[in-house]
Amino acid sequence: MDFNTIVERLIAKWPEVEAPKIENGDPFAVIPAKNTVEILRYLKNDPDLSFDSLMSIAGADSGRELWVVYPLHSFKHFHRFMVKVVLPRVNPEVESVSGLWQMADFFEREAYDLYGIHFKGHPDLRRIMNPPDWEGWPGRKDYEYPMDYQGIPTVRADQFFDDRISKEVGEREAKEKELVAKIEAEVKAKLATAGKPEEKK
Repeated sequence: MDFNTIVERLIAKWPEVEAPKIENGDPFAVIPAKNTVEILRYLKNDPDLSFDSLMSIAGADSGRELWVVYPLHSFKHFHRFMVKVVLPRVNPEVESVSGLWQMADFFEREAYDLYGIHFKGHPDLRRIMNPPDWEGWPGRKDYEYPMDYQGIPTVRADQFFDDRISKEVGEREAKEKELVAKIEAEVKAKLATAGKPEEKK
């Protein structure tokens, strides 16, 4: 079944579904967040659609709002369909689909970890890549990357960052070199003193 036919079937049941025109890239349908589980269950269970495979779940930041992207595939009919949910940047939440596809468990945790998207009803929603006490959502475009985590540097001098971070990295490296030079000078002075014969009284 082609993309337009699937969209027509969805709109007949849920008039709020939209399918924006896509000039480049794969077409997708935007579904209302409040009907996410209901619509995805229909796409999975309807015998003419049978989207039995959830290929992934991805969070995304458009700069204005957050997206959750669901690429679907049918092993029965060999067709594909992409669904997106648009969420606000403040308190973004949508129902978990881990009850429909078990593999959604880790994908939803990843979207939560990177974008702060809350999946209601998820059995174990917690960070999956970052430490449990990590602050903020690293996938968001307005995220300010910390210079260190519990005293451990998180950036390298050869890593591409903005001017502010590059400056801070340079200042830190200069202080480290200054400290090393000071320690080396003290060691040399002690070695030089140790090598001299003691003066006779």
